[in-house]
Amino acid sequence: MNVNNTLDLTPHFALDGDQPFKDRRAMMPFRGAIPVAKEQLAQTWQEMINQTVSPRKRLVYLHIPFCATHCTFCGFYQNRFNEDACAHYTDALIREIEMEADSVLHQSAPIHAVYFGGGTPSALSAHDLARIITTLREKLPLAPDCEITIEGRVLNFDAERIDACLDAGANRFSIGIQSFNSKIRKKMARTSDGPTAIAFMESLVKRDRAAVVCDLLFGLPGQDAQTWGEDLTIARDIGLDGVDLYALNVLPNTPLGKAVENGRTTVPSPAERRDLYLQGCDFMDEAGWRCISNSHWGRTTRERNLYNLLIKQGADCLAFGSGAGGSINGYSWMNERNLQT
Repeated sequence: MNVNNTLDLTPHFALDGDQPFKDRRAMMPFRGAIPVAKEQLAQTWQEMINQTVSPRKRLVYLHIPFCATHCTFCGFYQNRFNEDACAHYTDALIREIEMEADSVLHQSAPIHAVYFGGGTPSALSAHDLARIITTLREKLPLAPDCEITIEGRVLNFDAERIDACLDAGANRFSIGIQSFNSKIRKKMARTSDGPTAIAFMESLVKRDRAAVVCDLLFGLPGQDAQTWGEDLTIARDIGLDGVDLYALNVLPNTPLGKAVENGRTTVPSPAERRDLYLQGCDFMDEAGWRCISNSHWGRTTRERNLYNLLIKQGADCLAFGSGAGGSINGYSWMNERNLQT
């Protein structure tokens, strides 16, 4: 046997030392699926919405595909915010809900959590936010303790919008802070500085009318153990009900991904990101917060993180809006992303 032809299997094994992986990338748990033929889509959909659901928890996801700005790290940006476009979109979204709401599928079991994602749901006007929430509560069988989450950001999420959400029935706010550090926020093209973000979160907490959580990212350009620790301390001291600690995923077609690829900026190494994650876990544990998942911690009993927990458990999900994805009775789908089609 010629030893020169021996296979090198080392790439398939963990590395030596305390860092077994050379890099980190997100992997989605895709299941085997057979596409429905285009000519059968309408019939299949009608058959599906006339079926009762299996005895599992149910969710609703609504997608709001507008953002005032494009944050450098974000791969979910679709459409730039435009007031008229948002109003027209709200009209269409409400029509979509009303068209489907009376079906056997939509009425056959209670809905335990509703999530407004995006994009930036808080970019909608106060009137439009209230209209959508009210339509959901009037048309769909929401459970008495249904969690209704509005995802938002500091920019333009004013008192009028917040009050409109609360008065219409929202009971949870998830704010994409990512970092309270002004320099890091500027690098991410966040429009508000750290003190403004802190003041916004404090004012939201003081209302005491809904669960308030925020997202923090670790692995950002310019971030180290000290700046990360400062973010964690601020989140703890504000009085939040919960916090998400997410690892930054550098997506190739985002402004940040292109900057990393071209060598114009760098991000912490996999080993450094591991240490930041462990730092966050230890910090939350020492603060007495309960670990709800590998990336989410709750401080109060008000915080349930119900939508995210149930979606990971395979709960059925009804989806509304451009770019929204759902899954029911073994079928999965994603609504058209292009608003012009």
